[in-house]
Amino acid sequence: MRMSLRKRTKRFWRNEDGASSSIEFLFWFPLFFYVGYSGMDLGLQSFHHADLERSLDMTIREVRLNRLPAGEDKWDHALLKKMICERALISECSQHLALEMKSIDPRVGNTLDPTPFCVDTPATIRKAEDVVFELGTSNELMIIRACLEVSPAFGFSMMNDLVKQDNDGQWELHAISVFVHEPFGGSSNTATGDGSSTSTEDTTSATN
Repeated sequence: MRMSLRKRTKRFWRNEDGASSSIEFLFWFPLFFYVGYSGMDLGLQSFHHADLERSLDMTIREVRLNRLPAGEDKWDHALLKKMICERALISECSQHLALEMKSIDPRVGNTLDPTPFCVDTPATIRKAEDVVFELGTSNELMIIRACLEVSPAFGFSMMNDLVKQDNDGQWELHAISVFVHEPFGGSSNTATGDGSSTSTEDTTSATN
C-alpha cells in the first residue's frame, strides 16, 4: 500500500539516523572551506612573487650587459617597468609596479630606505624629494627594489592578516636584485653616464 506524501514527510523528520554526522559536517565544513581558500590565495600570490623576481632578474641581466631594446637610447624608470611587465604574467602590472634603484658602496651595503616605495605609498612615509631611482654608470654597483601591489583573490582569507597591505587592501610584493654595470667602453648607450636620478614625484608620474 502506498504511503501518502504527508506520512512520508513526517517519518523523515522523525528519523534521527545520521543526525550527528550532519552536525559535524556543519561544524567542520566552514573551517575547511576557509583554509582551502586561504591556501589558494597563498599559492596565487606566491606565483605572482616568483614571477616578479624572475621578470626582475631577466630585465636586470639586460641592463647589466647594456643590451637596450630596439628603438631605445637609454635606460630609465619607464623602460625598466615596461621590460619587467612584458616578462611578467601579471594583469595591470605597469599600473601597480614601482621601482627603486641606486648605487651602493660595497663597504657599506644596502642603503635603500627600510620602507619600500610602492605606487600607493603616502607622501608622509616617503618624502617627495627622496631620490629613489639613480641610473648609475659603468662599473658601478647598483641595487634595485621592485614593489608590486596585487589584489588578493579572496578578500576573506586568513592571509590578509599575515601580509603587508595598502589602504585599499592590496598586498605588497617586493623583489630585490644587486648587479654591476658592465664596462661600456665609452658607448653612447650608457645610463646617461652622468648618474642622473629620479625623485619619488617623477617615479609616481611615470607609474601613472
